[in-house]
Amino acid sequence: MIGAYFRTLIQRSIKDEVLKSIMSLINPTAGMHRSKAQTALLAAGFGGVLFALTFLVLGAIAPGYDALRETISALEFTPLGFAQRISFFVFGLMLMAFALALHRELVAGRGAVLIPTFQFLSGVGVAGDAIFIHEPLHLVCDLIAFNSSLLVLFLFAWRFSGDSHWKGWTDYSILTALLMMAFLTAFGVANHLGGPAGAFEKLASMTRTFWSALLVGKLYSGRRLIPTRT
Repeated sequence: MIGAYFRTLIQRSIKDEVLKSIMSLINPTAGMHRSKAQTALLAAGFGGVLFALTFLVLGAIAPGYDALRETISALEFTPLGFAQRISFFVFGLMLMAFALALHRELVAGRGAVLIPTFQFLSGVGVAGDAIFIHEPLHLVCDLIAFNSSLLVLFLFAWRFSGDSHWKGWTDYSILTALLMMAFLTAFGVANHLGGPAGAFEKLASMTRTFWSALLVGKLYSGRRLIPTRT
């Protein structure tokens, strides 16, 4: 009787494992649940929204500040400069927290190491903008932040390519990166000619922010970053 019991138990276990395997092929996200900590970490991906709202509000009320022509960093030299420095630092920390969230989401496959790494570096650059407000270190931090953000977009485009669960996101990620580059180029030209450089810089920042917010929204809706082949 004991032998029959164990045979029955083993047969049921095998059937359960086969069923799980079949279900995982039909729906790769089945049975995958996020912890409360991971769900909270993913919210850091909305950090750009808070950052954008902050510099828009501060730019509107800071005495003598021209939001169209002056950079976000120029707010650090206004009477509201301390608030902008806090905004840079908090946003940097949120970008770093989002890097950890992405590390847990990606698990394996294309960009599983590089994406969180460059995401973290973008946070280091932004936080550095709060600490080093004068050139040349401030410019170095800017370059780290923007270039790392661009690399994250291109790496995600590589990650999404061929993944039917993220159809259209390869093109969208590349388009976002190209728009950022176009706005940053326009920023450089306008800054040299005395044009609306600040507007172009802010558009570059908000373009990436919109992409990140949509990504987190998709993840919250149940989409998963399923490991892909390298």
